[in-house]
Amino acid sequence: MDQTRTPIIDMLRRFGDVSRGYFCIPSHHRGTSADDGFISLLGKEVLKYDLTETPLTDDLHEAEGPIREAEELAADAFGADRSFFLVNGTTCGNEAMIISSVKEGEKILVAENCHKSALMGLIISGAKPVFIRPSVSPSFRAFSSVTPESVEKAFFENPDAKALFLTSPTFHGICSDIRSIAEICRRNNALLLVDEAHGAHFAFSDRLPESAMSQGADMASQSIHKTGGSMTQSSMLHVRGGAERIAAVNEALKLVQSTSPSYILMASLDGARHSLAVRGRELTDAMLDTAEYIRKGINSVQGAFCCGKDDSVFDADLSRLVLRINGLSGFELSDILFNESGICTEMCDNFSVVAIVGPGDSREDADRLINAVRSAAEKHRVSDAGFSLDSLPFLPHSVITPRAAFFSAVERVPFSESLGRICAEMIAPYPPGIPVIYPGQLMTPEVHSFISDALAKGRHIHGFSDGSGKTVKVIKK
Repeated sequence: MDQTRTPIIDMLRRFGDVSRGYFCIPSHHRGTSADDGFISLLGKEVLKYDLTETPLTDDLHEAEGPIREAEELAADAFGADRSFFLVNGTTCGNEAMIISSVKEGEKILVAENCHKSALMGLIISGAKPVFIRPSVSPSFRAFSSVTPESVEKAFFENPDAKALFLTSPTFHGICSDIRSIAEICRRNNALLLVDEAHGAHFAFSDRLPESAMSQGADMASQSIHKTGGSMTQSSMLHVRGGAERIAAVNEALKLVQSTSPSYILMASLDGARHSLAVRGRELTDAMLDTAEYIRKGINSVQGAFCCGKDDSVFDADLSRLVLRINGLSGFELSDILFNESGICTEMCDNFSVVAIVGPGDSREDADRLINAVRSAAEKHRVSDAGFSLDSLPFLPHSVITPRAAFFSAVERVPFSESLGRICAEMIAPYPPGIPVIYPGQLMTPEVHSFISDALAKGRHIHGFSDGSGKTVKVIKK
C-alpha cells in the first residue's frame, strides 16, 4: 500500500476548507469559545480539528471512510490482517483481546507480570485466569521472559485453556520468545494475545527485537504513543485471523472504547504510522545510537550501571535504558535525578530507573542525563546491597474468579487485618501497574508484607478504593 498517504490528516484539512458553519459537539465549536488559559497554552489552531462525526470525518465504531483507510494502512505497515485505532489507550485493546477470546468460566493463561488492564478484561469476560510466573533477570533485577517451557507446562496442566495473555516487551524492554510460544499455542488450539504496549517500533528495524505479529501472535496491542510517536492515549490493536475473529474483536471494542473519539488522537495515529512506515529505520537508528551513547556513558561512571542484553533474557530493546547506582533504590535515584538535575525518567522500582530514549533526543540531552547520573553517583553512591528475589512476591492462590469477586458482597477491613482474607480489590504499585494481588485471591503473608513495605515507603499504589491503603475490601464471610 502507499504508506505516504495520511487519510485522517488529509480529511481534517479538507473539513477546514469546506466547513462554513459548525453546530455540533464539542461545544467550544472549533475553539471559538474555549477557555483563554487553554488557548494561551496550546493555541486555537489545534481546537479547529477537535471534531465529531460529520459527513467527512467518518465514524470510528463503523469506519468506512478515512478512518478505515488509515487502519488498513496500519495493518499493512504492522503486518496484521486488521488493525483498529484505539483512543482509550492500550488498556482497552488488552480488554478487547481477552473479552473476544474467552468466555465466562473458560481458562486463560496469564503471565504474572501483566499490566493491571488484564484484570478489567477478566472481570468483563468472567474468564478464569491461570497465572504463569516469568523468569527473573539478575542483571535487570526484574521479571524477565516468559519461557516456552513454562508455557508448555501450563498447557499440560490446563489443556482446556483457550488463550495465553502475556507482556512482551516488559516495561524494562525484556522480550519473550514469541515465535516458540505461538507454536505451542497453536498446538493447543489456543490464541496468543500479546500486550506489546512498549514495542510499537519493533516492526521497523532489524536492530530491534522482532514484533509479535511477525512471530505469529494472533493479536497484539501497542501503545503507539509510547514508542511510535503519537499522542498520549492513542494506541492500536492488531489482529490476525478470519472474519469471525475480527468481528469478535470489533464487538468487544464497542464495549470498552469511547463513542466520542478524539479526531486529534486519531490523526496523531495516522501521522505516527506514516512516519514509522516511511522513516522507521531512520527514526529507530537515531534512538538506538543515542541510547548506546548514553549506556556507554553511564557504564563509565563508577558505581553506576546501565543494562544491556545478556543470557538472563531472551531478547531486549536496547533503545530503552535500565540504570541504577549502587546502594540507591530506583525510587531514590529517580527523585535525585529530578530534584537535583531536573531529569524526568519514565519509571522506577526497588532497584532501577527506566529512561526512554526518543528519536529526537539530541547529544546535548544525552550528555545531560549522563552528567546527572555521574553527579548522583558521586554524591550518593554506597556499596551495593545486592539483589534479593524475596522482594518479588508470587501471586496468591485464586479462590474465585475476578468477576465473581467484583460482584460479590464485600466488607472493608483494616489492611493490617486482611491476612488470610479473599481480596476484593486489585492492588498494584504504579508504575509499572503490575498487580501483586487480584480480586478473588487470598492475601498471603508475602503479599501483605510487600504491600505494607510499599505503603511505608510512600509508593504510588493503584487499587485501594479508600485512596489511602489503610483499609482494603475483602469478600464478606
